[in-house]
Amino acid sequence: MKSIAPLILLLLTASGNAQEIRYISDKQYVPIRSGHSTEYRIIHRGMPTGTRLIIGEIDEETGFTQVTMPNGKEGWIRSQYLMKQESARVLLNKMLEREKILSANKGSLRQKYIELEENYQALGVQLGSTAQQLEQTTSKLNELRAISENTISLDASNRRLTERVEVLKSRIESLGADNLRMRDSSESSAFRNGALAVLLGVIIALLAPRLRPRRRSSSSWT
Repeated sequence: MKSIAPLILLLLTASGNAQEIRYISDKQYVPIRSGHSTEYRIIHRGMPTGTRLIIGEIDEETGFTQVTMPNGKEGWIRSQYLMKQESARVLLNKMLEREKILSANKGSLRQKYIELEENYQALGVQLGSTAQQLEQTTSKLNELRAISENTISLDASNRRLTERVEVLKSRIESLGADNLRMRDSSESSAFRNGALAVLLGVIIALLAPRLRPRRRSSSSWT
């Protein structure tokens, strides 16, 4: 029973620390072994400082902890080399690297700010020009609208005048026909009158000699 108790404790401790994260302490290189003691062979001779490892089982008796390396392989490492936080040197390097990135980003952001400021000023000028164009377009639109209204009015007037012209044309054609008929009638009357006058003259010329009184001879009186 005494040999089983540490095993149960080891299993409970291992399950309680499943997927917990640890980091290599501030040592330059730490070896990884195939088992939980120095008697096991080294499978990785030098894990660099700041390497991120996934915690598996913890052997409190031997002081070793099972870990999963970044390449997916498992091994054992002395627990004293593990820390819950990254080492100061790694954190400092990360902070310095982040500062470089922030400095580069600061310059980039400043350049972008200058570009945005220039774009803003250009947009302001463009907005003023657009407003002026809009005002001119609105004025032209009002003029076109007034012209359109006048055009509609003129079109209605033209239609009315066209109708009146058509009516007048019809009347003129009717009057022309009446005039032509009257002319024909007048010419016919004049022709008849002339014919009658000629006929009357002939009749008179024929009857005139007969209508003259005859002179009586002198012998008839004696």
